[in-house]
Amino acid sequence: MPASSRGDWLRRPLGLTSSIMYRDFARFYARGDWPRYSSRMASMLPGVLEHFGLWPRNLLDLACGEGTFAVAMAKRGLAVTGIDLSPEMLDIARERAEKEGLDILLLQQDMRSLHLRGKFDLVTCWFDSLNYLLEIGDLVRTFAGVSRVLDQRGIFIFDMNTIRALSTEWISEPCYVHLDSRDVFLASVPKYDPAARIASLHIMGFSREDEGWVRVDEIHRERGYTLKEVRQCLRKAGLREMACWASLDRKEKPRRSSVRVWFVAGRQPEHARPKSAAA
Repeated sequence: MPASSRGDWLRRPLGLTSSIMYRDFARFYARGDWPRYSSRMASMLPGVLEHFGLWPRNLLDLACGEGTFAVAMAKRGLAVTGIDLSPEMLDIARERAEKEGLDILLLQQDMRSLHLRGKFDLVTCWFDSLNYLLEIGDLVRTFAGVSRVLDQRGIFIFDMNTIRALSTEWISEPCYVHLDSRDVFLASVPKYDPAARIASLHIMGFSREDEGWVRVDEIHRERGYTLKEVRQCLRKAGLREMACWASLDRKEKPRRSSVRVWFVAGRQPEHARPKSAAA
């Protein structure tokens, strides 16, 4: 931060650690490289849908964030619903949709307890958002919610960080600088708890807005799950695995060295679904 500006950021209330993730961080996120991942998923998705012989009419995007993916799919003619827990992220998504003249339904909901009407041909959850669920029961509840709103012929596509990614890739550097310019600075310090399989990022940064500075100070945590655990959660929720890949474009099977995996799932037939999931 320039020395001449140190008094300016005091005009805004800083110093409080956010207890809600993506509150102050949302604006930083939208200005960084992270939305490029959503754009990449949007460009690769048609090949996956063609692989399964599906082109959906509607889409539910879980943890839709700042809306890059939702907007891209709405431009392709899909009726898009996006949910996210962060109102700040949803505000940015609405701005993106309004700028493009698109009608996207954006709702603040917890993906562990979905409250939606109707069925969806396609449900997505990108960028390791499911790793934010730190209890295996929360993963089952999320999958069960997807099972309830997914059309019998629809598919659910999601990605997750592997344990290897969180235990090695995340902590390969003592500190990461994500943004560094005259008007914005953002860095994170990683830690990993091998017993809990939880990786933490302490995110810190400053952004110049109007005549002052906005500060972000958040801790983000992700849990690593084994492929066996994910598959068990899918079955408990009434979903069946249709594919598991380490690469969405090349459709390669996961290896021990894989740092990210993509699952494709569909609903189990009614007669094969667990009673708790079919309710």
